[in-house]
Amino acid sequence: METGANKILPKVNFSPSSLDNLLTEKCHLSVEVGLNKFAYCLFDTLSFTYILLKEFEFEAKGISESCEKIADIIASESLLQKEFYSSSLALNEFPSTLVPTPFYKEEKNREILEFNHKVHEEILSDKMQQMDAINIYSVPTELLNLIHKSFPNTQIKSNSSILIEQLLLQNKSTEAKVYACIQKNVLEVCVIEENKLELHNSFSIDTKEDLLYYLLFALEQLGMSVEKIELVLLDDILKSDKKYNLLYQYVRNISFGNRPENLNYAKELDSIKSHQYFCLFSQLLCA
Repeated sequence: METGANKILPKVNFSPSSLDNLLTEKCHLSVEVGLNKFAYCLFDTLSFTYILLKEFEFEAKGISESCEKIADIIASESLLQKEFYSSSLALNEFPSTLVPTPFYKEEKNREILEFNHKVHEEILSDKMQQMDAINIYSVPTELLNLIHKSFPNTQIKSNSSILIEQLLLQNKSTEAKVYACIQKNVLEVCVIEENKLELHNSFSIDTKEDLLYYLLFALEQLGMSVEKIELVLLDDILKSDKKYNLLYQYVRNISFGNRPENLNYAKELDSIKSHQYFCLFSQLLCA
């Protein structure tokens, strides 16, 4: 929602009643950036508690317009101009490909990524901590330059890296689980069995039917039965949603995931469901 040429109001805004005495130099800043969204949260390292969350959504016709709006949001958020104890940033909804470490060659990054995706100018990679693999992904040069300018010395990762790492950290069951991380226009599917990643894939979605189709497609590729699987939902979906009702017609064993339980959350965040903002709240543990 915009109220002027550049002013974009937060879609979600959970913060303390007073920010005047907030010691940002004792906080970790986690930021999540996409071409149509910007979100951040603050973690108080003294109380071991998340104390603030903001999310912005906007429409943009291209990368340059996205960067302009992201820059406007950053400039309008006075908190983001302050010093922090530490910071991290995740790039969300950008194409990525996992490569087993024994087969990884840095000079082949672009070639490998182009095999499955339309690639942006800059190629980045994350060394996975919970599995022997490298996650390769790309980002527009204009956006990467904006990030370096706005958040210097900040560790950058792919959001998919954080998703996979945190699921592997959380899931100690030997039984197969299917995780569906659902965002506005993207579905990420992770299948974990015996604490190993069996599948990770992402799909562009526009409708609830797209969501169902690609989820069933992913299960079919692994020969998994919708009657037996345990499906865990994350992020932008609620039990009252039409997309949930559609999924439940085909998959009956559905539950919602949980954000990291070894961290604390301020009472201002109580209205957020435990499966929402999974990667943003997990960023601190995986950055």
